[in-house]
Amino acid sequence: MTVYEAVAAFDQISPVYDATREPLDAATLDAIADRLRERGVRSILEVGVGTGRIAGPLSERGFDVTGIDASRAMLGVARAKGLPRLVQGDAYRLPFPDRAFDTAIFVHVLHLLDLAPAALAEAERVGRLGAVALVHPPRTGPRETGPGMPNDARRVIFRHLAREGYPIREDARSGGPPTRERRLLEQIPPNELVIVSDREVTEPLAKRLEMFERRASRQTLRVPPEVMHRAAEAARAEIGDRTVTFRRVEALATWRSPRTPGAAAREPRPRTGAP
Repeated sequence: MTVYEAVAAFDQISPVYDATREPLDAATLDAIADRLRERGVRSILEVGVGTGRIAGPLSERGFDVTGIDASRAMLGVARAKGLPRLVQGDAYRLPFPDRAFDTAIFVHVLHLLDLAPAALAEAERVGRLGAVALVHPPRTGPRETGPGMPNDARRVIFRHLAREGYPIREDARSGGPPTRERRLLEQIPPNELVIVSDREVTEPLAKRLEMFERRASRQTLRVPPEVMHRAAEAARAEIGDRTVTFRRVEALATWRSPRTPGAAAREPRPRTGAP
């Protein structure tokens, strides 16, 4: 998917984006805020601010947040929430001078970027204390404890779409956001990786189908509504009332180049537990 296609897709799904994505829980947001305060952060640039789902809560916790996003429609939703500092722009060419903010943050965004290393370099440039990102860290043991996996529902509906003549591209089935984030962490190890959330979650597998039924998935926007309806109905019948229990672990990764104050050699220093 090209940059222009991705922007058009987010423009299209913006009206239902918030309703089909689970917000970060208050405890995770508090842990992120605490960690940022420990580092002396006050001003933040959120890259990929989207509808302001993270910028809003961080602003409420006392941070000066500026948001940038390539999608005009997503920014429109954020603006309707009262967020004052929003800019339409490119993550690879941030329209800000060096060290304009204390830090730049990505929240569940890096897996969407084809050139994530370039975006991180730009974030480090504008962040006085480097760049941070909320990511799914490498697994340290079995993650799922239930009879299925959280992505089972997506795999089921993709299989039914393929039977309808609408196969999903392989790159959209390459393990999902957590897997792509972990690959990036291996490619560009952060200076620090701090666990900010580690909890057990149980949810109905059918809940994962809502994103597709409401046409809020970028990968399936080209599927005709009637085909999507049939595939979703077939997927629901196959999944039934199954639930899955799994560990949801999220971490705050920090990248600091040698020119950043307090930066050391780029070797990850994982920490477990609350920051």
